[in-house]
Amino acid sequence: MGNLELLEKAFALADSGEVSNITELRRALVADGVTMTELQQFHGRALVRQLSSRIARSKRQQYKVGVPFTRQ
Repeated sequence: MGNLELLEKAFALADSGEVSNITELRRALVADGVTMTELQQFHGRALVRQLSSRIARSKRQQYKVGVPFTRQ
């Protein structure tokens, strides 16, 4: 998987509301077939901050519209 594709997947997952934090995001990516080597690029403070912000925003949005959280 290319770096751009992995980043797109990570941001889409963060925006989806399916994860509650970075650890869950990483676990979900591994479950989708991302290797640990590929995950090593998630070490930058700015990237983690952006993903965390998107995760928090998606959670707030879910609570505003009353969408129940379900992990498949």
